Amino acid sequence: MSKCPYCHFASEGLTGAGLRAWREGLKKEAGAADGLGETPGLCFDTLYIGGGTPSLLGPDEVAAVRGLAEGRFAADIAEFTLEANPGGRREGFLGGWRDAGVTRLSVGVQSFDDGVLQTLGRPYSADEALAFCRAGRRAGFGALAVDLMTGIPGETPESADGTVRTLIGLEPDHVSVYFLENVEGLPFEDVLRRRPVDEAASVETFLRIRDALEAAGLRQYEISNFARPGKECRHNLKYWRYEPFYGLGPSACSHVGLRRWSNKPSLAAWSEALGRGEAPRDEVVELDPAGAAREALVFGLRLVEGVDAAALGRRFGVDLFALCGRAIDELAAEALLVRTGDRLRIPPDKLLVSNSILSRL
Repeated sequence: MSKCPYCHFASEGLTGAGLRAWREGLKKEAGAADGLGETPGLCFDTLYIGGGTPSLLGPDEVAAVRGLAEGRFAADIAEFTLEANPGGRREGFLGGWRDAGVTRLSVGVQSFDDGVLQTLGRPYSADEALAFCRAGRRAGFGALAVDLMTGIPGETPESADGTVRTLIGLEPDHVSVYFLENVEGLPFEDVLRRRPVDEAASVETFLRIRDALEAAGLRQYEISNFARPGKECRHNLKYWRYEPFYGLGPSACSHVGLRRWSNKPSLAAWSEALGRGEAPRDEVVELDPAGAAREALVFGLRLVEGVDAAALGRRFGVDLFALCGRAIDELAAEALLVRTGDRLRIPPDKLLVSNSILSRL
């Protein structure tokens, strides 16, 4: 309905004309989908609608997206995630979304503290967010996922602890915890300038949240993600395991074989390209096997379990230890990487500085 002041992703305010352009463009892009022949035998088994606010879509619209995926891509969907913002009197859609095939509801709560929500410019109260999540739980989705944010001006240990207590009371199946970041050039940059955040305190808050989630049975399986056993997000695991995925819509990304691409970010530019019969690409990257292997290593090291570097190398026909051996040895000597046989992983206490580790690979 409106752009969050801290959001750096491609999203636009909803209009009737925009929704029609998106709906028609989605059909055109799916009908002209290319790049799938590079990996024969692809089977699509997950579907994910996000971000922006997909919960502005009614059940019929959500069902249409699923039908498009099943009809065009012969998808056999085992996990269907819909991202949702709480509030906005959308509770009446929950049963319809479930009946449309959604198995996993991912709610962007960010906080259960009213002061923090006001700072973030979120258009709902903590009570409204809690009521939405409870209604989502009652609706009978296979999994309830909740997103939180930390490192926010005005956040205190007490407000963070209160948010976690409320969250754990919901018994969610999956929790994501993100740091507020990348606000350069956005309205929220002024908020941070006036009310700077103590980075060390934010890290302490994250660690407290992590420990509380682990104690409640939600295991950290990726830098920012926690889940009950068997409730990890199958779709997002494909990104971290460097498996193929196909994206439709403005700013959507795809990765098939040794080729990656992203779509034009604006609805108008994306829609106009499709209207001209053109692929709505904004960027296309062609990789060689060595480049793909490096990327696969970096993505896989975001997972707590790490990666089997030898198996990964065989997948791309390269020797990763020959390709990255010097950096691996140096990182291991600095206790920034753990090597056990062919398996590599980042130590749990170094996950929050993973960017500096991964950049060296």
